Amino acid sequence: MAAGRYLAVDQALLIDVLPDKQAAGRDLGLGSMSFSFGQAIGPVVAAQLVALTGGYGVVRVLSLLTAVAAAAAVMPVKKVR
Repeated sequence: MAAGRYLAVDQALLIDVLPDKQAAGRDLGLGSMSFSFGQAIGPVVAAQLVALTGGYGVVRVLSLLTAVAAAAAVMPVKKVR
């Protein structure tokens, strides 16, 4: 349920911050593609890191750094409208 709520709010925010309403389909497609790309490439990268390092420590640190970078990227979005 939490993932469904998050995705609904994420999609609503994405729609509200579109730069050009006439090109909404293209922009929403890019957003969807970037979301899917992360889900597709994440397990591959994580598996390689576990194989190279012998544990999940590096994966956890990289996940933390990625989450912090994502939060920093969203912080400037103060007002949608």
